[in-house]
Order: sequence, then C-alpha cells, then structure tokens
Amino acid sequence: MLETAQGHGIASALLSKLASLAEEAGYWTLQSHVISANIASLALHKKAGFREVGYRERYGAIGGTWHNVILNAEARWREGQACQPKVVDERSPRYGIFAV
Repeated sequence: MLETAQGHGIASALLSKLASLAEEAGYWTLQSHVISANIASLALHKKAGFREVGYRERYGAIGGTWHNVILNAEARWREGQACQPKVVDERSPRYGIFAV
C-alpha cells in the first residue's frame, strides 16, 4: 500500500468486510500469510483479531529474495456450533482446498 494511503482505515475496513462475508458464507476461520518484515500488515491482522499460529522460514519469494512468513488465523466459530467442512476447490482429487 502506498504510504499516502496508510492510516486512513482502508485496509481495516476491507479486512473487516472480508471477514463478515466469509462468516455469512459459512466459513469459520480465516488464515493469512504475511512476510515477517511487513510490520504494518502484522499490526493490521492483530488489530482485526488474528493471532500468530505459525512461522515458515524462506517461504515466500519477492523479486528473487526469500522471506520468512508468519501464518495468522482468526476463528469465528461459536461454542456449540457444528463444524461442517466442505470442499470449495476440487482441482486435485488428493489435495482439495477445504473450508471448515
């Protein structure tokens, strides 16, 4: 994001809307991978209720440089709520992308 666009709440609003739409669609968890050096994005995710659940070394490459990545997750399930996993992408019979 351009520095001139930072601090206006745009990313917070977009992430909040994404979370609301995901919840309405029946998804109960969101995950993100953020380059560990991207302090602003890590702060944004923390503010939105995400928590760090993992760390991957040299996981993402940008412009030929490998970066460490933080895996963040935000859960929206409620106690007693049934979990009904559903396949949302069946490109591979062995490896589907699941929404739970």
